[in-house]
Amino acid sequence: MMRRLLLMALSLIGLFDSIYLLWEYTSPAHPMVCMGGGCDAVRASAYSHFGGLPVPIYGVLMYSFIVLLLFLYPLLPTSAARLVQYGVLLVSGVAFLFSAYLTGIEAFVLHSWCVWCVLSALLVTAIFLLSIAEQRRPATRLEPAQALSAVQRNFALVLFAFVLGVPAFITLTSHGSIPPPKPPSNQTVKAHLIRPDSHLYGDPNAKVTIVEFGDFKCPACRQAEVTAKKIRENYGDRVRFAFRQYPLVNVHAESEKAAEAAECAGQQGKFWQAVDMFYDHQEDLSLPAINRYAGEMGLDSQKFVACLQKGEMAPRVNRDLVDGQALGVHATPTFFINGQPIVGPLPYASFAQLVENELKIAAVEDSAQGDNLRPAGQPASTPAENNKAGQKSAPERLPARTSADSMQVLSGTSNILAGFQNSAAACSEEETKKRQPKMIGTSQVQKLYDDQSHALFVDVRPAKDFQSGHIPGALNIPIDSFEGQWNRLPKNKTIVLYQGGESGGDICAFSRSAGRILLSQGYGYGDVNVYQDGLAGWKKAGLPVKR
Repeated sequence: MMRRLLLMALSLIGLFDSIYLLWEYTSPAHPMVCMGGGCDAVRASAYSHFGGLPVPIYGVLMYSFIVLLLFLYPLLPTSAARLVQYGVLLVSGVAFLFSAYLTGIEAFVLHSWCVWCVLSALLVTAIFLLSIAEQRRPATRLEPAQALSAVQRNFALVLFAFVLGVPAFITLTSHGSIPPPKPPSNQTVKAHLIRPDSHLYGDPNAKVTIVEFGDFKCPACRQAEVTAKKIRENYGDRVRFAFRQYPLVNVHAESEKAAEAAECAGQQGKFWQAVDMFYDHQEDLSLPAINRYAGEMGLDSQKFVACLQKGEMAPRVNRDLVDGQALGVHATPTFFINGQPIVGPLPYASFAQLVENELKIAAVEDSAQGDNLRPAGQPASTPAENNKAGQKSAPERLPARTSADSMQVLSGTSNILAGFQNSAAACSEEETKKRQPKMIGTSQVQKLYDDQSHALFVDVRPAKDFQSGHIPGALNIPIDSFEGQWNRLPKNKTIVLYQGGESGGDICAFSRSAGRILLSQGYGYGDVNVYQDGLAGWKKAGLPVKR
């Protein structure tokens, strides 16, 4: 009886370990709590996935299955209980062999140790040995009173594990969060972000620039490439996208030569084809495989092999690394959208929203320059006239964010942490002493909306709320990132700040907090307005909403 209770306890500990690892493996931008520092190296390696799935998911399934079998054991007849013994032995035996394989990978291939993986290996070994001992003991059907007592003990153990595990999981997943990276200075961006010979995709004169620092062996980079490729396809006529090499050679042994190979392919005009090819075949980027891919891409094999063997592109790859370090890159993938850093993969909807924001800001800046250059008395062109002139209006590409999009990402342009959390700006009695923005109602807002050449609407709600519906043409700058983004707003426009409408008139409302920031930065009192009725009042008036 005590042996089975011990098996249950060890399996519950292993289940907790695997759930935490699974969360971390699906959140590659989040630092792991780890003694020794090898956890992130193991997680970032090509061995972190098996059969296309994160390795910890197999641990979750295995431990859950053993817990279920042990929980049911007291209720089963003798023959079924015997099958449970064999089932636990079989499952733990397979898990033991798989764990031994993974431990060997850590020891002899990666030369890095993940304490959570080692813990799981020890637990699996103990469970396997106990299941051998348990199998040698004949199964017996328990008396009803004994069975009830065993079930109660099992239930108490599971409940105890839940009570301890939930707060422990919350503590672990909130521990060690990296603060949002500080955007590099304008001087650093100009010197290091893009080189004259950088590989560009899209309009070279576009006002929005996206730069990716990536590693072809990085699983998170391959995940991000799905979004990046879609961004290039859908926004290629309005942005310029640059890819720069950042091979993590201490983690991915093949990454440096893969980076050089992509540059060698670029010599023959096939750089972007190489990017697609190497990410698609990330599991094998050995030299023989790379040479084979070169043939499949239609490259001149002789020139390609000579370029790679001589290391002709090594200085260029090293220059990308040096530039990335100067820009503060510490993990892959790292994107820069108009100089603002974003670390880790993003869902397409989130990335597209950041691009749309930058396009809108660029359009506002162009409009402001046009107003400054326009002769006195000449009216501003309307959006309809701009379309007639051949300009394209920005399409809506903001589908709702799904529950699967749980990746924690560190922000730049829109502070994704702010965009997808419901945190609030600080509010105190000091706020009441500051200069307050002007409050306006729906009728005044509608007049400003009809004259959009002189008004700019700014939605300060989280990104997920903005995506679910907003005033057409509005920018989204969540309040948590407003302090660092206010300077993107022009001072020659009437700014209309709004939120959902539930508390717009409150002194602590997000829209009023944003207004106080603008006033403190020199924006004119008459140019900073808070729409006190918010989106709720806008909808109530039957005015258009974009989704």
